[in-house]
Amino acid sequence: MKNSLNKTARWSALAVAMGIMSAQSQAAINWPGATGDPSKPSKSYNQGYKAGLEDCVKAPKDCGVLLEDVVANPGWGETEPNDHMAAADRLHLDRFYKGNSLDLYDQDWYYIETSRPNQNLVISFLGDQSDYTNTEGWIVEARDRHGNVIAAFDSTTSGLGNVYRNGDNEADVVDPGEPILAKTPLSNAKIILTTLGNAGRYYISVSSMEDKGEQRAYHIAAMISESDQISPNPDSNFFDTETEINDTQDAADPIRSNVHMFGSFGRKMVKWFVPPEDNVEWVYPDPVTNTYCNPGDIASILRSVPPGQGDCSCDVDNTPAGTCMAKPKNDGGGTWEYAYNYDNDWFVYRSEGNEQLHFEMCAKGNCDFTRVHLRVVYVNDSVVLINGPIQPGWSYDFGAVGPGTYFFELSPEPVDGPQVDPETGVHTVDDLTGPYNFLLRSTKLPPNGN
Repeated sequence: MKNSLNKTARWSALAVAMGIMSAQSQAAINWPGATGDPSKPSKSYNQGYKAGLEDCVKAPKDCGVLLEDVVANPGWGETEPNDHMAAADRLHLDRFYKGNSLDLYDQDWYYIETSRPNQNLVISFLGDQSDYTNTEGWIVEARDRHGNVIAAFDSTTSGLGNVYRNGDNEADVVDPGEPILAKTPLSNAKIILTTLGNAGRYYISVSSMEDKGEQRAYHIAAMISESDQISPNPDSNFFDTETEINDTQDAADPIRSNVHMFGSFGRKMVKWFVPPEDNVEWVYPDPVTNTYCNPGDIASILRSVPPGQGDCSCDVDNTPAGTCMAKPKNDGGGTWEYAYNYDNDWFVYRSEGNEQLHFEMCAKGNCDFTRVHLRVVYVNDSVVLINGPIQPGWSYDFGAVGPGTYFFELSPEPVDGPQVDPETGVHTVDDLTGPYNFLLRSTKLPPNGN
């Protein structure tokens, strides 16, 4: 550290405030603009003293004041079991707590309270009493009030010390104008810093990294400081998820730009009776009873038949394959057929229009399937923007010209194009099961064509 009158004066000011130096030493400080009479400090002296004290509060390291100079000695401890946020121990600020990782599965939970948004959480981490500076072996995580992880850190220190201390070792050039501070274990503490967006309760969890922290003690302390972050922090998450049942446009899940959406494709076994061709009539299925539409039940007709049609009859030649059910006219024989009914997932995005959109499939993690069918429809005038397969890792860029609602449908991809089993009328499609994820990015940039 360089010697300077300003820095020495600032450190001396804070030292007096902390009781490190005597009042006589304070009076002897040659502040710029002082009268020269140590018993009669001038107005400039008082102003300089106040400014120096404020400087040291904002940047204590520059004044030679470090964590061990202001934080209470270790002495507090965790209380087991505290393996869950419901049993978390309160961390009183500026105090070290002793903890212990019993085994590989032991988690220690603590909590702190913040009174204002955008405050810095500073966590200091030490090893056990026999080797304070050996901090390797733990994972330290900061969590919000719901237990969601907002930051995670390896407890290993990044070097011989996180801060410079005048006279730390023989190789240091000791500046006689700066205070010589004794070496302590806290100089090698693992310092963790993260900014907390909202006021309220936050949790800190400590767990063994594999088996490195097993049956070892540690020490942990938390401090709160102000940050320069002033932007609002909305109550949101890193990702979103689909909610079943979202198999239709009416039940579509909303998409937020730049928020990864996670979902899962499912399937169920369905069966239907296939009578001889001369002994069959085609009717709509009843979604409640999972059988044929009942012409004698008004409620069955209303929930089974499309709007504008008055009876259960289904035109098999003019409806999508699989829409109609074959109902035997009498007991003329027939067979049962079986197939998988795959999941269709719908999502909705509302655009202000005149912008480019970017869609990525499986952008946040692996997907187990080979491909899936993507259909993007602009509802206001029923324009189909995309209607084809997309594979994991693929992306589409397209323009959303008109303002309004855009629907995204994910469904099984037909094998080698739309094929229909000639005996059952069922589309032959790729097997589509398991988890998936995608990302829609709203660029807010106009398409070059406009």
